[in-house]
Amino acid sequence: MAKQSRFLCIGGFLNGTQVKDQGDSFVCVEKGKNVTYTKKDIFHPDAWDHDYYVCETITDKQARNWVYDIE
Repeated sequence: MAKQSRFLCIGGFLNGTQVKDQGDSFVCVEKGKNVTYTKKDIFHPDAWDHDYYVCETITDKQARNWVYDIE
């Protein structure tokens, strides 16, 4: 897959810690600012899990392109 920044796959790992379901969205602090990550359901035939958290600045098309590894 392409660069993973701004995307979290539920059940995947971020810095060695498993990403767990956080509901429809969650807020984290990045560089002193609150950033919202929203859950998106993106189907991919080769994926084990189709739920992802996507940063508020990412469009639906960018998210889909990331899952499908389209530059």
